[in-house]
Amino acid sequence: MTKTVNRKNNCTVHFMVNEEDMNELNRRFAMTNFKNKREFYRDSIFKNRIISIDISGVFRKELRELSSLVSRNSANLNQIAKAVNSTGVIYKDDIESIKNALQGELIFLTDFREKVTDHIINQVVG
Repeated sequence: MTKTVNRKNNCTVHFMVNEEDMNELNRRFAMTNFKNKREFYRDSIFKNRIISIDISGVFRKELRELSSLVSRNSANLNQIAKAVNSTGVIYKDDIESIKNALQGELIFLTDFREKVTDHIINQVVG
């Protein structure tokens, strides 16, 4: 006679990782209060929000534009800092230039964030 076990959790999930990933999983598990890895893995998977965004097309173009904008602003800021460090003087025009560049970045980031949020909402709802 075979013994039948009636379990609530009767499905198996199995996946392989390399040694580096296993060490990272063990490190993260050690930092928690979980009593076993099963609960740690379940909690990690089910309680974290996973967002996947296709960064092709419009998003890719805008990410490149953002990267370019930040790079240009950083280069300008470094040039101003170098001039200030060598002369000990900062000009009002330089301060205004920095302010305008940062405001431009903020506007772009705000607009981009709204687009990403709308995209996520549409993906989840639609």
